Amino acid sequence: MFITIGSRQVHFLEWGNRRDPAVVLLHGAGQTAYAFEHLAGPLSSWLYVIAPDLPDHGDSDPFEDGRWTRQDLATSIGDLLDELRIDEVALVGASLGGITALTLAVAEPVRVCALILVDVAHRVEVAGRDRLVEFFLETESFASVQESADVLTDFFGRSRPVRPESLYRSLRQREDGRWVWKHGLARRQVAIRDAGGEVVPDGVGDPLLVDFDEDARKLTCPTLVMRGGKSPVTSSDAADELVGLMSDARVVVIEGAGHLVINDKPSASLDQVAGFLREVGWGTYA
Repeated sequence: MFITIGSRQVHFLEWGNRRDPAVVLLHGAGQTAYAFEHLAGPLSSWLYVIAPDLPDHGDSDPFEDGRWTRQDLATSIGDLLDELRIDEVALVGASLGGITALTLAVAEPVRVCALILVDVAHRVEVAGRDRLVEFFLETESFASVQESADVLTDFFGRSRPVRPESLYRSLRQREDGRWVWKHGLARRQVAIRDAGGEVVPDGVGDPLLVDFDEDARKLTCPTLVMRGGKSPVTSSDAADELVGLMSDARVVVIEGAGHLVINDKPSASLDQVAGFLREVGWGTYA
C-alpha cells in the first residue's frame, strides 16, 4: 500500500481486518516492513497489523530537508496513523523502530496503549555499534544479489545461508548494474566519511538516544523489552536499567538471538509478542 503524506510517499504493509484493534510493527535501521512478515500473519488473526517502511527506507521517501531525529521519525508514524484514522494502537519496534516507538508513546500517551521494544535500551554497547557502522560503510553496493546474501550470512553468522530471493524487496539495481539497499544509511554515512566527518550509525547512535532515559521515565503504558540473548548492541544491564526507569515494564530474553531478534528467532518472538498483547488485553482472540 502507498499513501502520500504531505509531499512524502509512504509505503506500508497491512494484514487483517481494519475493524480490529491495531498493532504497528516498526523495523530497524537498514530493514524494511517485510522484516515482519512471519510475525504479522499470525497476529492478523485477531489484530489489524500495519508495518510501514520508515522514512528513507524501503519504498518510503526520505524527509525532504534531510532531517533525521527520533522525534521526526515518531511524528511520521503519528501522521500515518492520522491518515488511517487509528486513534489507539499497540506498537512493536525493533532497534531504530523501538526508539521511534518509545518516542511516539511519550508524545501521544493516549494513543499508544501498549509497547514492545525489541533489543532497545537507553545506551548501546560501543563495540556492537561500531561493528554496525562498519557493516553499513562496507556494504553500500553489491555486484549481485547473491553477493549481498553471502555478506549477510557471514556478517550475522547465520547457520543457514540467507536466500538471495528473499532480498529482492530490500534491494534496487542502479543504472550501472550494481545493487544497493533500499535505505539511505550507507550512502549518508559514506558521504560523511568522504567529507572527513565523524560517522555515527543511524538508528543506534548516541544522537538518537539523547534524553531517551528521561522519556522512558514518562511512559505510562505497559511495556515489554525483548532482548536478544547474544545481542552485541543491547547488554543485559542496559535492558534491566531501562526497565527500571519505567513504571510498568519487564524484560524477556530470547535465547540464541542476536540484535535481529525477530529475524533470528521468529517463533519465540511471536510467542512473546502475542502473549504480552493478550496479557494486557489488546484485541479480541479465541
